[in-house]
Amino acid sequence: MNPFRASFKTLLLVLALISPRANAATLNVPPRATNALSGQQFVKSITTMATPPDTQRENWIYAQIASGNVPNFMRTLVPITTNLTIGGISHTVTYYVTPDYMAIGSDSDYFLEPMTPLLAQRLDTLLGTIRPTRKMVDQIANRAVVHLQPNPIPPDPNMITVPYFNQHNTMVWTQRVATLAAHPLGSLVGGDKKDVIISPKIYTNFAQSSITKPVVIYGWHYPDGTFIQPEYNGHEETYADYSHGIRMVQNAIIFDGTNTTISAVLTNPAIAAVLSDETTFTGNVLPKPYYTVAAVAPVIITHPWSRAVGPGTNVQFSVLAVGDQTLNYTWKLNGTTIAGATTSALTISNAQSSSAGSYSVVVANGSGTATSWNATLTVTPQNHTILFSDDFDTDSSANWNLFWGADNGVADYTVNWAYDYGVTAMTTGGFARQIPPSPHSTGSTKGVKFTVNTTNGANVGVNIYPKNKTFSGNFALKFDMWINYPGAANGGGASGSTQYGIYGINHTGTRANWGAASASATDGLWFGNDGDGGTTRDYRAYLGNLAGTQTELIGASSGLIASNHSSSVYQTLFTVPPYESAGAPGKGWVSIEVDQMNNNITVMMNGTVIAQRTNSSAFTSGNIMLGLMDVFPSLANPAADAYVIFDNVTVEDLSSTGAGPTINSQPQNQTASLGSSASFTVSATGTSLGYQWQFNGSNIGGATDPSYTINSVQNSNIGYYTVVVSNSLGSVTSTSATLTINGYYFDRLDANSSANWVTNTSSSDNRITWN
Repeated sequence: MNPFRASFKTLLLVLALISPRANAATLNVPPRATNALSGQQFVKSITTMATPPDTQRENWIYAQIASGNVPNFMRTLVPITTNLTIGGISHTVTYYVTPDYMAIGSDSDYFLEPMTPLLAQRLDTLLGTIRPTRKMVDQIANRAVVHLQPNPIPPDPNMITVPYFNQHNTMVWTQRVATLAAHPLGSLVGGDKKDVIISPKIYTNFAQSSITKPVVIYGWHYPDGTFIQPEYNGHEETYADYSHGIRMVQNAIIFDGTNTTISAVLTNPAIAAVLSDETTFTGNVLPKPYYTVAAVAPVIITHPWSRAVGPGTNVQFSVLAVGDQTLNYTWKLNGTTIAGATTSALTISNAQSSSAGSYSVVVANGSGTATSWNATLTVTPQNHTILFSDDFDTDSSANWNLFWGADNGVADYTVNWAYDYGVTAMTTGGFARQIPPSPHSTGSTKGVKFTVNTTNGANVGVNIYPKNKTFSGNFALKFDMWINYPGAANGGGASGSTQYGIYGINHTGTRANWGAASASATDGLWFGNDGDGGTTRDYRAYLGNLAGTQTELIGASSGLIASNHSSSVYQTLFTVPPYESAGAPGKGWVSIEVDQMNNNITVMMNGTVIAQRTNSSAFTSGNIMLGLMDVFPSLANPAADAYVIFDNVTVEDLSSTGAGPTINSQPQNQTASLGSSASFTVSATGTSLGYQWQFNGSNIGGATDPSYTINSVQNSNIGYYTVVVSNSLGSVTSTSATLTINGYYFDRLDANSSANWVTNTSSSDNRITWN
């Protein structure tokens, strides 16, 4: 799942001033999610985003850090102790700093992220940190145990772009690796960046008269203590290049044995000189030890994504938003507010047909509001036997046959199995995002990806067929499809954007079937649609010809409701947003179903019929086909943005009857005494049901009945219990039930349970964030 899609099930206590000896050594960010982006995955996500002052890239950075995507070694802060005698009085201060400059990712793959002082200040406000002074930068460089050799890159206009950031990140990491044996991650590092600092020069003594809102930079120390960058305020506050490092310094400190803050010291004329050598510049104090940043209204980074599930499934919609001040959430179903749904995640337990509809969330703070895109919940019983399925979570290429064709005879395609599309960056309507999980996914973001016509400029296509499969009679082919294209809406600003995702039934599975100008032989029935609405026939239908070229069915013979994206049915089906080109399914997931029922062929997209005809051909049984074709010789530019992804492919027997599992009564919370018994029970309906109980998410051996009993409850049994109910038609997981013991309290902290706790804080600087 998308780093940007994680739900942080923990209680974050941000205690800026309480017991700093015990707490000040930890960076106040949530735990890092197991599916959070690595450093290089994040680089790919933001590479195409505009550079500041455009705020999109900085909002993504803020979202990553605020949600905890920070290396673990960065969380343990390093103490710096220094002293100074002022007026005959000796003062000692201990402050705490990150061991390196702020980074995004994991310990094994992190990215040192430059950012503007405006973003750094927003993070300081969020995390209870502060920019260092010039004097503190010198102190940190002196205390560092790892002294890297600065590596400046020759000045270039591109030094403010992510590729340059990443180039320098690689240079720094190459040096750091050589020191790991002696100084592992978490050791204090210097020499890899210059610092963004606080200084009176934020507000006065400008290096350039035209720049009155600058960023102040300093440092980049060599191992011998000299430095590259004198204090300088000649860049705008919206500027950041590859060399700008953000060292997080906790504002809470110990000064002469007393708890206080760096801000309090710097604004006190009697002691400010302990931490700043610029105090005489403005009357012996730093009156504004911060950058002035306007409050930011909410911005939604990750929107809720549509889901298609069976009855009884537990569903969660979530949103990742950034914005200053406290964010408030209001979830809605079909435009009506859902009572009590006021957190960043909405959980629907035991979803039924009444739960289906369009979900959205309004995020608000004191500066404004933002409304998410609509996410559709579809609840459909699974009443048919599954004949074939592949979720592409692993490399299943050995189970498929592949064929390709090209007018020039040159193979020009790629196929990526178990492709992790969840880390793929793309842009919809100018909004940068990542591809969310497909509607029928349970959270995985793996699929099979195709590209065609990337280098040679010819009509070309590629097909895959599951090996040794034949389907006949009444059956349905179902899958999720994502078509991507270069450029903006309708391919604007790009070229060669129109390609077709194709899918068919009743093939022999032994040849390429695609919209070529000529072919030696074709077979089966197939359909195709482009993603950008860039041609007169955006929706197409084909009939194979065993003797040669296929027939493209036009008008009534195709069974299509319409062939152009301007048709009202498509305009209603594919709205902007979440899709980018009105009437076309590109840059958004679409669930497709091709039914053969009593010799009638029906095609549905997101549950809406778009084609229906009687099958009067000789192709009445055979294999299924998925693929991509380009019926134009022009190359897509940029080619990397033209592809199709398929996920969650199933073939169902429409002749079979039965009922998938549905949970009617969920397990209930239990409280027991030590040594007594406790039982959990589920009530479910369906054909030939099986049960598997789980404890804290792991299967319990032998617990395969509708009830599960613990005969002698012990402390180790405290936790949450679920049961997976399944049969040949699918599976559903119950809500969790908690076991507690008399005299003990248990809270999973996966929802806002603040009403169950009494909080007591001694300062307005302390923060408690629930859920």
